[in-house]
Amino acid sequence: MSYTIREVSQKVNVSTYSIRYYDDHGLLPTIKRDENNNRVFDDVDLEWIEVVACLRATGMSLAKIKHYVELCLKGKETVRERYRIMIEQQRETMAQAEKIQAHLRLITKKVDHYANVLLDQKPDTLMPSKELKKIYAQDY
Repeated sequence: MSYTIREVSQKVNVSTYSIRYYDDHGLLPTIKRDENNNRVFDDVDLEWIEVVACLRATGMSLAKIKHYVELCLKGKETVRERYRIMIEQQRETMAQAEKIQAHLRLITKKVDHYANVLLDQKPDTLMPSKELKKIYAQDY
């Protein structure tokens, strides 16, 4: 089955601009062109786009993604290095998720606080919590 860039964009929830950018920078190695030089995508291309978009969304640099793609194209002898790259990205993504969870806990605490204030069950205080100070001391 083949798809247009618009169809691909909708299927994988990645902008057409990003797809073109990834292709122009050599991150989508299997994309073909039709007689009018329009990109034509298949299911393999969709998988590549999803992987590249995931790696970008989790903070991997374009240069590192390009290196990963090049390793994939070299075949089985690069599996160990590709594994190492994915383990490293997994660790970084888990650390990001832990920070997001800490932020979410604080936001949830503030939502509960303001709900109680609105119900006249608690006075409104503007002092940041110890948890907020701890989060920002780690991040900034």
